[in-house]
Amino acid sequence: MTDPISPQKVSLPLVIGGIVLMILGVLTARYILGPHQRHAALPNDLQATYLEQGKPIADINLTDDNHKPFDAARFKDKWTFMFFGYTNCPDVCPSTMLVMKGVWQSLPADARSEPSPQMVFVSVDPDRDTLDKLKKYVAFFNPDFLGVTGKAAQIDKLTNQVGVLYGFDDDPDGKGYTVKHSAQIILIDPKGDMRAVFSPPFKTEDMVKTFVQIRNYYKG
Repeated sequence: MTDPISPQKVSLPLVIGGIVLMILGVLTARYILGPHQRHAALPNDLQATYLEQGKPIADINLTDDNHKPFDAARFKDKWTFMFFGYTNCPDVCPSTMLVMKGVWQSLPADARSEPSPQMVFVSVDPDRDTLDKLKKYVAFFNPDFLGVTGKAAQIDKLTNQVGVLYGFDDDPDGKGYTVKHSAQIILIDPKGDMRAVFSPPFKTEDMVKTFVQIRNYYKG
């Protein structure tokens, strides 16, 4: 006569298998039915060029309008909107600074929480834009904005890393020179990596919405 099969020999594999299936079922349900448990997807209508991998900003040595050193560490633990120009600019710079002012004023409360945003204007014309002149210029738009400049070689280190172009043209009237420069606004994440680029024409509401979307998507 064949020996009856021991209950332990049958129940233990079944119990283990059942536990495994239950765990797999819970994980599958969370993935399918609970998208809030997962990281939000990057929206298709993002009004900026997003750098999924980010681009580290390093080895810069500039000075802010409070006469304090401005290096890559100043990007840490903040979201930085950064625009490049010069105070004598007749059109692009003041209009873009007004956009940055509008974005600053329109940011919802949760977008101002830690890591908090900062607005930085980098002058590519250090020969004329002294720190005191730069401070008055940015304060006209908002006293919380920060003006930054430095030696040409140091400015180039930063512009080369973020893909901003600029150059000098002699004024045909012999009254000095003008500066041609890119008009993009660069967004740097709290780790100090270039994360997105806003390109003109700018719309305040689109920039605010996009920043909130990037902030929510950003994994840090």
